[in-house]
Amino acid sequence: RAEVAAAIVAELKTWHHYKCFSRKPRRKARNIVDCKWVIKWKKELLPDGSERRVIRARLTIRGFKDQDKDSLERYAGTSQRYSQRLLVSEAACRRWPILSTDISKAFLQGVTYAELAKLTGEPLREVNFYLPPNSVSALQQIPGYEDFDPAVEVLHCDKPGTGSVDAPRAFHLKLAQVTRGECNLVPTRTDQELLVLHAVGPDRSVGDIQAVLAIHVDDLKMTGDKQTLLKIVARIEHTFGKL
Repeated sequence: RAEVAAAIVAELKTWHHYKCFSRKPRRKARNIVDCKWVIKWKKELLPDGSERRVIRARLTIRGFKDQDKDSLERYAGTSQRYSQRLLVSEAACRRWPILSTDISKAFLQGVTYAELAKLTGEPLREVNFYLPPNSVSALQQIPGYEDFDPAVEVLHCDKPGTGSVDAPRAFHLKLAQVTRGECNLVPTRTDQELLVLHAVGPDRSVGDIQAVLAIHVDDLKMTGDKQTLLKIVARIEHTFGKL
């Protein structure tokens, strides 16, 4: 019981760290949904290389109850199978290393609803949720929520969270800002989630390929010159944390 309670507090702290929610009076809120705790055992790798079992609690908003779910865009990037093969083929032909990784807590790190409205021109979304009654005491351990009263307050979603219908799309837009905007990777015409980086000459001429990246929601596979890959990884980690 103590380990489960600690895992719930840790998950709420993670949501708070990524600024996923804020307090809102219940009387001013609309589109209120409930949520569910998914609690499971997970193997954790220790510094000495051994493993131990720990309890992991994941907070999941029940997005199927969202009043606006039927009118929402849900696209999240997934590269095609032939793109994966092409990436491996380039690695083999050019003798490049292959790097595979995933982004931790991806669906908590997407763009905010305000940013989403600004990027797409869509109306600002209003989504709120409430915790199961036995989780309120865990929320009250978060700084700023010590006097939270579930009878008159709800948690307002400042950005989509795990379980939200538009969480994959919000994350995809944030990832695109990094890969395409900061890393200068360009999507191919046949697959928007297969991105390539070309060398650019002093005269702005396009040279040979330096890196290839395939995106499967929050799982990334890339190949290229090792130093180029390290630069791409560094920029992704600057935004999303340690990969």
